[in-house]
Formats: sequence, C-alpha cells, structure tokens
Amino acid sequence: MSATGQTIIRAGRLIDGVGSEPRSDVALRLEGGRIAAVERWRENLAEGVTVHDYSTQTVLPGLVDAHCHLTLLGAGFAYEEIGFADEFMAVAAVHNAQVMLRSGVTTLRDNGARHGIMFAVREAMNRGLVLGPRMLIAGRPVTPSGGHFHWCGGVADGAEEIRRQIRRLVHEGADHIKIMASGGGTAGTNPGLPSYDATELRSAVEAAHHYGRLTTAHCRATGAIANAVEAGLDCIEHAEFNEPGDLIEHVAEGPGHRAGWDDDVARRLADSGMFASLTLPGSGYVAFRELCERRDREGPDALSSEEHAAIDRGRAMMEGRADHVRRFLALGMLTRLVISSDAGPFDIEFGKLYQGLEVGVAGGMSPMQAIQACTRVSAETCGVLDHVGTLEPGKQADLLIVGANPLDDVRNLREAVAVFKAGELVVRDEGGSR
Repeated sequence: MSATGQTIIRAGRLIDGVGSEPRSDVALRLEGGRIAAVERWRENLAEGVTVHDYSTQTVLPGLVDAHCHLTLLGAGFAYEEIGFADEFMAVAAVHNAQVMLRSGVTTLRDNGARHGIMFAVREAMNRGLVLGPRMLIAGRPVTPSGGHFHWCGGVADGAEEIRRQIRRLVHEGADHIKIMASGGGTAGTNPGLPSYDATELRSAVEAAHHYGRLTTAHCRATGAIANAVEAGLDCIEHAEFNEPGDLIEHVAEGPGHRAGWDDDVARRLADSGMFASLTLPGSGYVAFRELCERRDREGPDALSSEEHAAIDRGRAMMEGRADHVRRFLALGMLTRLVISSDAGPFDIEFGKLYQGLEVGVAGGMSPMQAIQACTRVSAETCGVLDHVGTLEPGKQADLLIVGANPLDDVRNLREAVAVFKAGELVVRDEGGSR
C-alpha cells in the first residue's frame, strides 16, 4: 500500500463479472482493500500512488469455487483408502488452499471435512499464520448412519438428530450447512437413492435458517433432487438424475445406479428458485484430457486399446454433463447455475476450476456466462455477493489477472499472472508495478 493509501490496478481488458461488455484500458482504484472506483486509465496520477500495470492483460474477479474438500488429496484415492490422521488432513488442507489461491480462487466453500479440521484451518488463515482464500466452512456434513461421508462424524438419523447436529455445527462455527440427500462415492451408499426424505430435509432447512445459515444438499439421485425442492433447500450440489440399478446389478456388483434425466423433477427445480452447483466436470476428466492430449501429440497408435476405451468413456461422461447444462439452460436456469469443482475426492485436482468452464461452454454457455457462473452467480449462491464476485465499487478487491483473453478460450484461465486478495498481491506479479 502506498503512503497515500491508494493502489491503482491498470487493466488492459476488464471483465467485471456483472455481465457488461469487457472494457479496455481501465483503472481500478483500491483503498483499504476494497475497490473505490472503476474509471478510465489516466497517466497523470498523484505522487506516491502504487500502480500495478497489467495494460496488456485481462483483469477479472477472483474466482469463487462453491464446492471443494480441502482435506482430501485429489490424487485418485477412494474414500476407503484415505485413512489419514486429522493432523495430516489439516496440513493437506493448507497446501490445497494455497494451490487454489495460486489458480485465482480467492473465495471457496468447503463442503465437508472430518471432525473439526477445517474450523482450525480457517482460524489459522484468519490469524495470518498461513495464506489462502477466504473460506466458507460447512464442517461435518450431516448424513444418516452409513451415509455418504459418514466417516466425517456428522451422522444424524431423523429430524431431531438433524436439528441437534446443526445446532452443534453452528456453535462450532459453520458458515453453512451441507446435508447428504443421496448416496455418493462412499462404499455402501447408492448415488441413485435418496438418503433423507423431504420432512427430514425440511427440518435441516428450518434449523439452519433459524441461525441465519444457508443450506446446500448433495443430490446425485433424482429422488433426492425432488425431496430437496420440496424441502426448500437453498442450493443443491451435483444435480445429477441417477436412478437405482435393478436388484441383480445390486447383488452382483454392489449398490448400482443408472444416469438419466427427469423432465418433471428438472422443471420443479427450475421453478423453485434454488441454485444448482454443477460440479463440472467431476472424476475422470483429468485422465480424459491427458489421454486426449497425448493422442493428439503422439498419434492414436501411441495409445493402447484400453486407453482408447478410457477416452470413449470419458467423452461420454463429459457429453452427458454438457447435455445437462444444455437442458438446464433451456429451462431458464442460467442465473442460478454455478460451475464448481468438487476438488479433493478421487482424481479431481485442486486449482483446475477452468476444466468445469470448458464443460459449461460445451453445454451452450458463452465464455462470459461460464465466467459469471464461477464469480457473480457463485458468490450469490454462497451468500457473499455483497462482498465478492464482481468488480464494483465497495467490493473486496479480489482480482485474477491472466495473460490471454478468457473470452476467446476459457482455458486461458489456466495461468494466473497475478492474484489479489482484499487488495493485497498474494500471487506473483509479472505485470510490473511502479
């Protein structure tokens, strides 16, 4: 910060997150960690003003990732293979938070961790002991006995236990409440089946709202989405439309499910006003992209038949998620669709939120709409739009600077030139300053 208390960010191209057309040669005037003004750049500035010159680059809001799990590794482990001590998970969370910050994520929502780990990590960051994005913490996800993420310690059966668990979480410092409305990737659970009924989910909403907390529900099953809509949740995660497999599949292979789409439930979701946090692209995308790039670089003969089959499976999965985006857009849900990462479980890596934007664009979003889905819309979903998500006067000065124009290709978000959090340069400055 300069002696005058003013910092100027010169933007060659400004994407403000509001939806306005990009502006050229703009100055963001920062005071006290916030944006004081957005105005035309001028050369004759007051003496002692600090200037960060990104006149050949693009400045946009810091990204808001509405769904991640910082205590996990994103390194291909199934939940049952984790077995790490809480202390190890805390260190992993600090590392992963820093990866996210370097990628341009300045605000994130952690949607479930074991015990009280993330409350301690957030406290360390708030006290300045370690660096990371500003964090919204759910703590232990609320889940039934044997339910998805039951190993986190947030088991609650029935409405009264759900209320009791939420009271405890709020007391410990939960910013929002995450509830597992369906099965998921935890062994013994089924992503095609609801895990709570609408009455139980409604008790969670009532308890959370009583304490001024927003709610979001893990919904991979069609029935879970229907229950969440009926219960009045604020947001759902994943928004898949899985149905349970038949009995023979269940006995032979464990809890099975089939992917699909339900027009009636989707319409009810669209009419409800709820947000949908689309964890695009999900598990398998990293391997899919790496195999495609290797094939393009070395030729198709360099890949084995198994690797070609993996590409086909990955493409089918990505096309399915893109088709869901397309259908949601047709239902008029653009302003309530969030692109989030779900980084942490299985092979979903941290710091690669741009991969979700690729799938969103493949599903019919423009690059500008995809960027808004992980800035303005995501901030609104998380209840922090008054503070972050757009570059407007009064907002926190959270900025991501990239070299190439992401409106030409959202993959241009891959390399952050610089990142500012509350007006402080927290990632390297290659744009120059004076």
